[in-house]
Amino acid sequence: MLRRRRRPLTRFLLSLPFVLAVMALAFSAGTYLGGHFLVPAGQGLAAPAEAMGYGLLAALIALALAIFAAVKMPMKALRLSALAGLAVCLLLAAGLTLAIRNAEADRNAEIRGLQPPRASTEAVEPACLPPGGDTTEDGNSPCPTD
Repeated sequence: MLRRRRRPLTRFLLSLPFVLAVMALAFSAGTYLGGHFLVPAGQGLAAPAEAMGYGLLAALIALALAIFAAVKMPMKALRLSALAGLAVCLLLAAGLTLAIRNAEADRNAEIRGLQPPRASTEAVEPACLPPGGDTTEDGNSPCPTD
């Protein structure tokens, strides 16, 4: 009778890309879904932090499930999952690299003056409104009507 050799190091090394890919996908999905459906409008600068909190929560849940799945999975399925996980991690890294490069190129072009700035930070008040409101003392609007 043949006895199966146990390969804990091989299983561990094959589990890493699988677990990392599952966590990255869960973080991305949790952040996206949390940001679109769970974060209320008008949160200001707290909204991205809340959305990332939902992503972190999803990644932690996915970590536990992926570790459990990697322990129970047969070696052949784990090899295929590891290859798929490596491909997903490489695609996410390539997409992130392209996004960072594009953002840097846009910023450098703005600094050099090749593109006009995207938004003005100065508050502009309409010229036809008096400082106190939209009507004069007699109740008439100073703005010409069409």
